[in-house]
Amino acid sequence: MKIKISNIKINSGRRSTDQQNVEELVKSIKAVGLMNPITVTQDNTLIAGLHRVEAAKLLGWTKIECTVSDAEGIQAELAEIDENIVRARLSRYELGEQLLRRKEIYETLHPETRHGMRNGQTAKDVNLASLETKSFNEDTSEKLNMSKRSVARLVQTARDLTPEAKKIIRDTDKKITKGDALKISRLPPDQQEEAAAVLAAAPPPQKKQTMMDGEAALTEFKAICRRYTSGIESLYNQMDIFAGLTTFQFDELSDSAYAVTNAIKEFFQEVNAIRHEGENDNEN
Repeated sequence: MKIKISNIKINSGRRSTDQQNVEELVKSIKAVGLMNPITVTQDNTLIAGLHRVEAAKLLGWTKIECTVSDAEGIQAELAEIDENIVRARLSRYELGEQLLRRKEIYETLHPETRHGMRNGQTAKDVNLASLETKSFNEDTSEKLNMSKRSVARLVQTARDLTPEAKKIIRDTDKKITKGDALKISRLPPDQQEEAAAVLAAAPPPQKKQTMMDGEAALTEFKAICRRYTSGIESLYNQMDIFAGLTTFQFDELSDSAYAVTNAIKEFFQEVNAIRHEGENDNEN
């Protein structure tokens, strides 16, 4: 169905559009048409597609194709945040703020996932369904293809930085790294602004990673993989023993194997995030 563009409501707190993105969409829509409709709530509040709406305005459209979602209120806001994170070119500062708000909404919808709600509770206090609900970090990691560690660090930084420190970091986003911003957020509030100002005024650090450093890291990783592969191969001689394990012992074995593979997966997610961060810095 189509909706009048003039009837679309846009939340006041929504992030602004990227003009370059809008202009690219205009060219794309001229060439192949609008491939994906926007998404609105039943009262015409925009959930996803602000850049598409702005492109349609530049094209002189009065109506635009839309999908009407059943989501309302904070569920609609959650959908909007996920759309922003996946599609928009967010800075580290903006990403952290979006994730912090996502955490607030998610834990409002699922209060049983808040820190401390699971541990120490008795069966009388909590039901099985609540225990099966994923934590915010788990849900966000899976839906947005980020490591749980990255999610936790970005949220902590956005939550604990003072407004003054945030402003300095936002204004020098490419100069103060994610790691430095996290360290500043862990300082007492009265020390954060000064620490951020010192980093902002400092000359950019020289890159430490050289080709030799990379070769050494690669050699070390290959050695770890060889030891891991060799260890797995040696286990084949004990397959009959493993086959005779009790269910409890086999579950322990599976948990250990999962922990290893999950650690490797998170390592590569972290590395990939750093690589993309460097690529974005070069583009800008």
